[in-house]
Amino acid sequence: MSFIERIVNFNYYETMKNNYRFWWLILMAIAIDLASPRPIWAGGFNLKQIGEVSTDGKQINHWWYSGNVPIFRGEAQPNSEVAINIDGNSQIISADSSGNFDYQVPTALSEGDHQVELSSGGSTISFTLTIGSENVNWEAVDKGSGDALPAAGWPLPTFMLLISGLGLPILGRKIWR
Repeated sequence: MSFIERIVNFNYYETMKNNYRFWWLILMAIAIDLASPRPIWAGGFNLKQIGEVSTDGKQINHWWYSGNVPIFRGEAQPNSEVAINIDGNSQIISADSSGNFDYQVPTALSEGDHQVELSSGGSTISFTLTIGSENVNWEAVDKGSGDALPAAGWPLPTFMLLISGLGLPILGRKIWR
């Protein structure tokens, strides 16, 4: 019987339904995926904005902001804690169920440099924030230096699909014979 005839043949589906080896492999693949730890993604903790200034997830060690009450907006793991430290004053906030967080400095910052550190889930973003329009280094701003973090995820589902896609034709030959 040819391969096409086997697919069209109803008994073929009954055979597959009752084939324990096939279903055992499917269940094992699902169990391995579900049992695997889910680490924090490399791009999962980012500072997206300081006030209306888009940081685009860039890790730059110095940012300038012309206002004196910045709002930090970013993303972390959903419902995780985000620690914010500005010049030694710490606050802990929580990301929402979508992983977004907003933090507005409760009191106006003085003009000049401030050390800012945001951390969540073992990742830390540290930089100097210069407050005030007179303190902006426009040459550095024009250069736009810095690298955006790549979006990365947990690779196991991709590997499982790749392995199953490569292994099914080989496995299928053994089952159908």
